[in-house]
Amino acid sequence: MKSIYIKIIASSLLILCISSCTKEISVDVPHEPQTIIFGSISNEIAPVSIRIQQSVPLQDSSTSKPVNDASVSLYAKDTSGNTNLVTDDFVIDQGVYTSAQSISTTIGHSYWIEVRLNDGTLFKSKEELLKPVVPISNTKIKNGDILEIEFSDPGNDTNFYKFTVALFNEGQLVSSNTSQSNDVVFDGKESASVEVDLFRLQEDDEDIAIIYNEIRVTFCNINFDSYQFYLNQSLQLEANDSESSGDPSQLFATPPVNLVGNITNSSSNKVVLGNFTVNAISAINQPSSN
Repeated sequence: MKSIYIKIIASSLLILCISSCTKEISVDVPHEPQTIIFGSISNEIAPVSIRIQQSVPLQDSSTSKPVNDASVSLYAKDTSGNTNLVTDDFVIDQGVYTSAQSISTTIGHSYWIEVRLNDGTLFKSKEELLKPVVPISNTKIKNGDILEIEFSDPGNDTNFYKFTVALFNEGQLVSSNTSQSNDVVFDGKESASVEVDLFRLQEDDEDIAIIYNEIRVTFCNINFDSYQFYLNQSLQLEANDSESSGDPSQLFATPPVNLVGNITNSSSNKVVLGNFTVNAISAINQPSSN
């Protein structure tokens, strides 16, 4: 019996020592705010919108902080190399800068933005060409969940495409999926085509039925840097949508990537997060029933 008491006392002392050695340590991770800029312009006559935000510390409950005191300028360069200011008149709402007027663009001209923060930091997007519009010639659904987009690919040029299929039910968006492709396989072919999943679902959602009565297809001819940006974005989404981390295949999954695009900090000459895309858009709406 005496040995049992000794064991109990020894165990209690051990637990007491372990408890007394436990201490909470708060780690202060240094945070350097990063500016995130995202926007686009196209061949369609419409206002141009640019979102400007700053990253926040990890412990912050919000994901980003809108920047409301920047100045934004949109520029164009014609085929003779002449540069002109398109507009610097933007309406600001929670970090979203929308041009006060609709902007008309010209195929063959280049466009870019310059963003100056309140502290004088200047960001400039790469000059991107507004390429020719590549019209959609036909669309058809294959196997119930794949949309094939048919078009004629221009020859004598390397083309990069971004295409989106959006499903609507009574005017309300119910699903949207975007993909990208270059024209290496079908360069210059009159009967080219690409495919995109109608639905972007995780495996846990395979049994969910989506009701829709309208399909909107947007087909964009874009520049290489923007193509690379959207491709990296898709890879990151696929990595985040993968199954549980316990799957050994996750050891070889694509790691998260910083979505740097075509915008550079002119002071540091570093490419920053975000992108300003120049889109040559072809779009169609078609009724559908599933």
